[in-house]
Amino acid sequence: MTSRSLWHSAMQAAMNEHQHQQGSGSAMGVREAMTLAYKHSCKYRYRFHQQEFYNLFGNAKVTKIRNAVNRVLKSKKRTQHNWSALGQPPSLTRRAASMRRNRSFEADIGRAVSAAVAAEKFEDIDSALSEAVTQLDSLAVSTVEPTKLKFDALIGMGGYGSVFLVSDASNSRQFALKMLRKGLLAGKSDLPKRALREKEALETLRHPFISKLHMTFQDEDSLYYLLDLATGGDLYALLDIHPVFPEAWALFYTASLALALRHMHKHCYVYRDMKPENVLLDSGGYVCLADMGFAKKVEDRTFTACGTDEYVPPELLEGKGRTAAADWWGLGVLLHEMITGRTPFEGNTTEIFAQITKYHKGGDDTNEKLRLSLSAVSEECGDLVSGLLIGDESGRLGSGPEGFLGIQMHAWFKSLKWGALLHREMAAPYIPPPFDASKMEVPADEQVMRKRNFDKAKIEPLFASFGPTVSMPQAK
Repeated sequence: MTSRSLWHSAMQAAMNEHQHQQGSGSAMGVREAMTLAYKHSCKYRYRFHQQEFYNLFGNAKVTKIRNAVNRVLKSKKRTQHNWSALGQPPSLTRRAASMRRNRSFEADIGRAVSAAVAAEKFEDIDSALSEAVTQLDSLAVSTVEPTKLKFDALIGMGGYGSVFLVSDASNSRQFALKMLRKGLLAGKSDLPKRALREKEALETLRHPFISKLHMTFQDEDSLYYLLDLATGGDLYALLDIHPVFPEAWALFYTASLALALRHMHKHCYVYRDMKPENVLLDSGGYVCLADMGFAKKVEDRTFTACGTDEYVPPELLEGKGRTAAADWWGLGVLLHEMITGRTPFEGNTTEIFAQITKYHKGGDDTNEKLRLSLSAVSEECGDLVSGLLIGDESGRLGSGPEGFLGIQMHAWFKSLKWGALLHREMAAPYIPPPFDASKMEVPADEQVMRKRNFDKAKIEPLFASFGPTVSMPQAK
């Protein structure tokens, strides 16, 4: 039998089982069907024969199944042992390792395809997102003249930049203006590249729950990002008022952030900086994932140590770097904080890292203890937290074989309408009070805001593509 006909028969059997809702024991299951196809195809390449599969399943299902398998293959190739680099092991050991990897492939592909087939009864998030982005683009500002922007108030400070409330003198529309001093960026070799990566990320990641960038520009001393104004504060401030969120609140915010991360990961970006301070709320109470300073386009792994201690994933502490799985870990930590008022790992840096390492080494036992400790919330909520906080990144919810479908189909979200959330048709659980900039007291950090001398011949070429050079009014 040819590889082509094997694929056909295997997938036909899988579909038959699905249609019969896993009927008689003699029927070949999805996992078994994919295993048969796997054994008669190239080890790392699954060739889907388009016309046969289109006739069998229809275009949408073929695409979902193909993407599910490719996602597993991409993940597995990242974790394959490089025997030539490690030195050849004894042949028996090598065969045993090969068998374990093959079994892992078969199980993961079975889970991935099962999820892809089952997803037919769930909402098509991509279609809903496309409509939401089109609506978002229709609200975009056509033109803004930077020289007509008026600095109204300082509303945010970071380690390397400041954020101002500004208004357009021609129509009084308000924006957030992020300012980075070039002299400060020039002091560290990685900061200019990070500023450019942030611009690229904001331009690429158009999503209802990610900060919207209108334009970038610069003057002699600074770089500027003109952003939508989120007037509802951030989750950090909200947790200060409500230390423990009702479960419905946590579900709303978690689902919104999950959609934002899904979008980032589809564009190969890893966020790397999940924390409540970076989750803003707009006037309607919807989330806005902000600060793309650490966001990075990653094809494989990234090894830079960055982010907040409490949110660091165990694989980074083991020297394995980060993949998109690290963002799902960060979301799990944030969800734990929202429903309990505390992060699962606390103390100074050394203590936090020791706790994370110990938790990871405990495997299923410590993960189960974490789940059981969440007795104040529903079983479904606790299960989602423990799923996101699985130490092994290949089994972590969101990055396992099912990908995002593992989150979308989770029992905690069974009543959630993902499309309605994307279209902002759901009532937000908390509506921020009216924004009053005069009541904001943000102390200015002179080390961040002051102008510095720098080597213009060296630095200016780096920012040539950042945006037009204008003459800006002085910030207050």
